[in-house]
Amino acid sequence: MRIISLIFLLLLGQSAFALDCDKAVNTLEINDCASIEKEKVESQLNATYKSVIQKLEHPEPEVADDYSATKKALVEAQRAWVKFREADCDATYTWHRGGTIRTVMYIGCMQAHAEQRIKELKEYESQ
Repeated sequence: MRIISLIFLLLLGQSAFALDCDKAVNTLEINDCASIEKEKVESQLNATYKSVIQKLEHPEPEVADDYSATKKALVEAQRAWVKFREADCDATYTWHRGGTIRTVMYIGCMQAHAEQRIKELKEYESQ
């Protein structure tokens, strides 16, 4: 029994490395590929947010008060955005609850919101 379990785990591990997203055809593969892409965007979102926060932590002395208030407002806005995104994508998931597409729709929603938020945050970097 242990040998069968070990073989199963090895095969499971191999299938994760053998995932070819260009040839994904079943629901699990499509969801896995969507998750991989979403994680890339999430990493970019986190890096962009951290970059903006760091910029606001080290302002020019003549505008330090403005930057402090902006940083506080941005942190609050980001927290609200996270809640909004989750609620909005939960609604998308619920809308598609009767089908196998629900997970990929949720992931796509999360990714689309993250991509839009990156654009919004980059506005702070360009100023």
